[in-house]
Formats: sequence, C-alpha cells, structure tokens
Amino acid sequence: MNIILYTLFFLVLDSVLRKITLKTIKFSGLDFLFFASWMAGINYGISQGVIVSFILLIWHAFLRPSKAQYIMFSLPAQISAVALGYFFGLENFAISLIVYQFLNFVLILITGGFGMHFIIFLALNTFFNLILHNILLRFV
Repeated sequence: MNIILYTLFFLVLDSVLRKITLKTIKFSGLDFLFFASWMAGINYGISQGVIVSFILLIWHAFLRPSKAQYIMFSLPAQISAVALGYFFGLENFAISLIVYQFLNFVLILITGGFGMHFIIFLALNTFFNLILHNILLRFV
C-alpha cells in the first residue's frame, strides 16, 4: 500500500474510533498509535515510518486536546514502535508491545500523569493491540 494511503487509512480509522469512544467512554486506550507505527516500521522502514508515526501522533493529539500534552510526550515510544517493527518484524509482536508499553509507563511517570486512568488506558490499549495483531495474522 502506498505510504500516503496507509497514513490516510489510519487517520480515518483514528477519527472513526474517536467518534465512537466519545459517545461511550471518554478515556479508553483504544487507538492505532502503536499498531500503525509498528506496521509502518515493518512496511516502510525507519525514516518513513517515523514520519507516518509523527503525523498520526499530531492527529491523535488534535482529536484529544485535553490529553494532547501526554500524547505528544509519547513521541519516543512512537519512534520505538517504528524501530521495533523494523528490527523485530511481525514475528516479535509481543516483545515490541511490551517494550512500547514500558516506555509509555516511564514517560507517563516522568510527566506526572500516572494514575488510575493511565492504568486503565494501558490495559485497554494492550488488549486492543493484541486484538489488532490477531486480526492482522488472519490476513497475512
């Protein structure tokens, strides 16, 4: 898939998911930041993957202005997702997700955003990414 179409696909998915979660739960952890960045690393390499990841991160922050500071602080974790995808590939998804979530945990501790909402976010985000990976494996 063309990198522009890939980026647009995940921008649209993130927008649709945001609309759904606005009506159900406001702080859910359901997003495509890890998965899209990780897949961009696999499919497009590090430099183009980082660009895709950065675009998705900015869009994600735009859609969630109340959490934008925490979202933008996750840039190192997004870059790591790209690198993990590039170096570890599809076979090492679990390792990539664990490293990514650990980095998010450290970053949130540094920014002072740790609390019950973050624990719920981390659990739901991990579960959501596992579901996305299982869906991906059915098509690969």
